[in-house]
Amino acid sequence: MRCRTKVALTVAVALILGVTGCGASESSFGREARVVPAGVPAPNPPALLRDPPAWTPDPPAWTPDRPALRHEFVAPAAPTGFEMSGPEFDIKANVCQMEYVRPLNPPGDQKHTVCWVRTGFGVTPSSDSGGTSYILGHAWAKSPLIFNPLSELAMQEVTGQNPEMQSGVPTFPVKAINGYNIVLRTPTGTLTYTVTRAFAVSKSQAGDVKSLMANTPDRVVLITCGVKDGVDVDYNIIVDAYLTSSTAG
Repeated sequence: MRCRTKVALTVAVALILGVTGCGASESSFGREARVVPAGVPAPNPPALLRDPPAWTPDPPAWTPDRPALRHEFVAPAAPTGFEMSGPEFDIKANVCQMEYVRPLNPPGDQKHTVCWVRTGFGVTPSSDSGGTSYILGHAWAKSPLIFNPLSELAMQEVTGQNPEMQSGVPTFPVKAINGYNIVLRTPTGTLTYTVTRAFAVSKSQAGDVKSLMANTPDRVVLITCGVKDGVDVDYNIIVDAYLTSSTAG
């Protein structure tokens, strides 16, 4: 048992997306993002992340403002169960393991499954992980997929106005997700994380937000696509969460 101060966010990487989330776009972002009409047919949601560069951790330079909590030791293990819960939704999902193959595109049952990249991109979650674990899931206007509730709630706050600059990139804070809990269940225990920040960013510029790729101890990052008012929009939704409790067994 011990108290820990978690460190977060920063990196010298031209980050993941060419990060173009579920609907890739090459457009620049100096105005409200392009909207893809909902009526355009598509057999499957596009890849979540397109052609991200190799993952290169950088020393973190930001400490989330939250109390350190005592916890039990949970050894590193691949997550098998996922839950994200708060006032507006409760998402429960199985967790698949995906290889680091570009473009990053979560496979399998996209209505009931999220995916963890097991090698080459982030670390295995544990109570003392020493780095960031990345969970990817699809959201799509043409069919309600696993992260639609998250994406649709987040995008209610995103107007394309009054951006917050990160690494010279316009981003749009999302307050409604703060305080939500994320639970990863593994063969060695249960890890609970609390969301401390979320934001939307243009898919074509998300890769320039250095904080997204920071190798931050005991952090989970969720990445999905933007869906607003029944259409796919040219944003990724990024969610940062930090370990607040862990239970062995």
